[in-house]
Amino acid sequence: MKTYVTLILYVMFVGIGSTYAQYKRYGGKQRTQKMGAFIKPLNNTGWYFGVGATATPKLNFFDYDPVLTTNTFQPEVLTAINLEQQSQLGLYLEAGRYKLLSTKKPISYIDYGVFYKQLRAGQSYDLVRENFSLFDTTAYSQSYQSHSLGGQFNANNVIAINKNIFFQNTLGANVEYVFSQKLESEDNTGFEETYQEDPSRLRAQIHYKFGIGVRISEMWYAIPSVEIPLLNAWQWEGGRSTFGAFNSRYRPVIFSICFTWLTKPDCPKVWDNDDATKNGGGL
Repeated sequence: MKTYVTLILYVMFVGIGSTYAQYKRYGGKQRTQKMGAFIKPLNNTGWYFGVGATATPKLNFFDYDPVLTTNTFQPEVLTAINLEQQSQLGLYLEAGRYKLLSTKKPISYIDYGVFYKQLRAGQSYDLVRENFSLFDTTAYSQSYQSHSLGGQFNANNVIAINKNIFFQNTLGANVEYVFSQKLESEDNTGFEETYQEDPSRLRAQIHYKFGIGVRISEMWYAIPSVEIPLLNAWQWEGGRSTFGAFNSRYRPVIFSICFTWLTKPDCPKVWDNDDATKNGGGL
């Protein structure tokens, strides 16, 4: 789990580099035109659905050892050491509509839909308690879990090798509401005063997604992808893209496979090679 962030960044940069390399190797614009020739006779809109898993990799790059001095009759100092975050897996589901725009322009197609997202995370630490008559160390752990429903909108750029394989870069926005959220702790010493506030139940983010589309049958495509948040629009936290729980911050990452299918119109389209017309000439 500790290598999630490095792995994700590696996949992003290698994926983007491979996109350009494969694009040049397999004929550049000529191959993209073949993709366009394939989808031109088809309907411009359709449905998609996806399934995947969420992860919450570590984002505390610096050691963080919170300290609390209690205001009791016999003040004691509570110090957390060996603070460790645990990234855990959750479930992700999505469904929605897409609209094909162009194979020659930056935005190849848009999609919009709804999703269900489960996030799971945790942390552990050793708590050192010191006062005039006591000095001991006890291990504690915490867990976080949330379930949310939301909507998303994405603008997608497709670079096609041919009609069977393409690379996809996506910039989008999502809004979600956490209808169930649970934070559990074994520590009842009062050290919870150092914890961050509960994560916001209403969330709005800008995200980036990289995927590879593969044609799996005559009209079906599968798009494995990885998605990371770029910015928290709500709750605003000074430009962060992570969420805090207990004494840790987590970056929600989504690994998913989206399935989409193309459809043929009842009547064949008529093409006049004029991009200005509304019969699909701009694809």
